[in-house]
Amino acid sequence: MPNKFAGSGLMIALLMACAEGTISDTGSIPLPTTNNITTAHPNTSVSDSDGSSGDSDSGSGSEDGTGEPPTTGSPGSTGPLTTSEPAGVCGDGNVDANEACDGESLVGSTCMTEGYGAGTLVCGPDCKLFTDGCYTCGDGIVHMAEACDGTNFNGKSCVSLGYGGGNLVCAPNCKSIDTAGCTPLATCGNGVKEGSEQCDGGQLGGATCVGLGYDMGAVSCTPSCTIDTSACETLACAGQGEFCIFDENNPQSNCCPPGVKDNILGICDIFICF
Repeated sequence: MPNKFAGSGLMIALLMACAEGTISDTGSIPLPTTNNITTAHPNTSVSDSDGSSGDSDSGSGSEDGTGEPPTTGSPGSTGPLTTSEPAGVCGDGNVDANEACDGESLVGSTCMTEGYGAGTLVCGPDCKLFTDGCYTCGDGIVHMAEACDGTNFNGKSCVSLGYGGGNLVCAPNCKSIDTAGCTPLATCGNGVKEGSEQCDGGQLGGATCVGLGYDMGAVSCTPSCTIDTSACETLACAGQGEFCIFDENNPQSNCCPPGVKDNILGICDIFICF
């Protein structure tokens, strides 16, 4: 015989559960909880609100399971970050693509590779080759490293170098000027005819009155070292082979004295001077 009290007790429990709203859609009765706190087992994982499983500590790993924090690029980048190599700096000793040299580094360049015969090639402050120290002796051009080249003395002469005259000679290596061909600076009164002097003392340089167009006389030297012709004479007489006025009392008549105008005897024989 069924117990009528057991059926009524079950009914009362169902009515109370419905009143509290604790019956699930499946009709099962949930187990009672303590203080409404559900304690998870230490070895179990707690589901996130989005359904994914993971540790409760949000800062302990990444969602891809690698355990490393995610790597992100710069804002707006679509690929890996790249860095550009800085442009070369003139003066750092390294010859960059836009430099011919840098400091003491000439990358094998010499005066010869630049088309010169000799000299010293250096690097300029702008990292370009400085060729002013290069030269080619014999090309007739006086470069900075040369004193002269052939007959080119860069405007110099014996006179500009303090001599009285003469000719300069360029050394075979174009490095020096030879002044052995220059004459000393004239000093009037020292008895030596030099420089632009016409004479000096007794040195008359071969000058004579006849040689200067006079008939007779003797030249001398002035204190300023020029020829003095004040003692020279021009005679109104007939020279050798010229007609003369014959005078039996004066055999010379108007013939020039012996030695003047090539007269040998200095006499007039009838009408001709001898």
